[in-house]
Amino acid sequence: MSVSELTAWRAAGLRYYSYNFHLRQKFGHRVHKVSLDAGFTCPNVDGTVAVGGVFFCDNRSFSPSRRLPRTKILGQLDEGIRRIKWRFNVDHFLAYFQPATNTYAPVERLRPLYEQALEDPRIVGMAIGTRPDCVPPPVLDLLTEFAARTYLSVEYGVQTMHDRSLDWMNRGHRHDASVDAIERSRGRGFEICAHVDVGFAGRVV
Repeated sequence: MSVSELTAWRAAGLRYYSYNFHLRQKFGHRVHKVSLDAGFTCPNVDGTVAVGGVFFCDNRSFSPSRRLPRTKILGQLDEGIRRIKWRFNVDHFLAYFQPATNTYAPVERLRPLYEQALEDPRIVGMAIGTRPDCVPPPVLDLLTEFAARTYLSVEYGVQTMHDRSLDWMNRGHRHDASVDAIERSRGRGFEICAHVDVGFAGRVV
């Protein structure tokens, strides 16, 4: 958080520094995420590191794009923006590659998908949801390239720092993978977001 952002937050009298407020400060207006389904899977679904996926993760429950027939990226953007504009007074959007692991593919497949999202003039940036064990050096270099062109937030599913809980939820990676991914992501020009789950009953999280 910059000094100017901190000053604006204090002046607004907010209880916490929300992502919505952050985007307003950055872009000067409200920005809304549009969920996109690029058709990826996860390494703990396809058997690479585990099978069955994370026990609590059903993409249909939190990702609108998984509840609709999958179309091409630009078609999903059109439909997503139409639905959002019906509810909110907003004209600027982030292309949010949300369900599954959105860096889990060769660079040759990732690049055209990300490029398509930026073709829409209403898109002012991207958010890419992924796992900390799915950002090899060539993928991080690609993300760095896009971060030099547009706003980019990379969202890592850290979930918890406790390996026991990661094993229990069938993540297929340990906490050291999160530390490694975040360290290798520093200084590359994109924002780093960590998803954390709190309050598993009877578990240390």
